[in-house]
Amino acid sequence: MKEGDAVLVPRTGGGSSPGTILAISSDSTRALVEFVIGDTFRGQLATEKQKAKIGTKLVDINRLRPLQEAL
Repeated sequence: MKEGDAVLVPRTGGGSSPGTILAISSDSTRALVEFVIGDTFRGQLATEKQKAKIGTKLVDINRLRPLQEAL
């Protein structure tokens, strides 16, 4: 995986969302990813104002799945 790849991002609530890799750690074990917040934020229901915002999180690379594979 590399920066710019489309991936499925695991969410705190147990689901996943489509997102993009922004950066990969120097040891290639974690990635900073961005995704649309959607219906949940930090495992709770998102407010209408939060739903369209972009979230970011640091995720272990082995928990990411390429979006094309996941479809």
